[in-house]
Amino acid sequence: MDALFESILWLLGTIVEIYFVLAVINIVLYWAIHFSFIGLGGNAFKNFLKILHQITEPVHAKLRQNIKPIHGFDLSPYVLILALSFVLHLIDKLCQSM
Repeated sequence: MDALFESILWLLGTIVEIYFVLAVINIVLYWAIHFSFIGLGGNAFKNFLKILHQITEPVHAKLRQNIKPIHGFDLSPYVLILALSFVLHLIDKLCQSM
């Protein structure tokens, strides 16, 4: 039973880790475009940004319902990063205790 639970935790951790990476990429690209470090590029890059937005925006929207922007600054991406970090740490500790 422990092997099954540990495998489920590993799979959950992997999914959360992938989402964490996508959320970080989303933040970095937002700021890079905002400060004109990079441009919007061609269609492939625009499609990538659109897909990234479609993946992360539903969670950001849920967080925005409870965490209002402060002086126009949206904190939801950063709260998401902290929450995902917490979940990853929790999964890691659960796996270590087995």
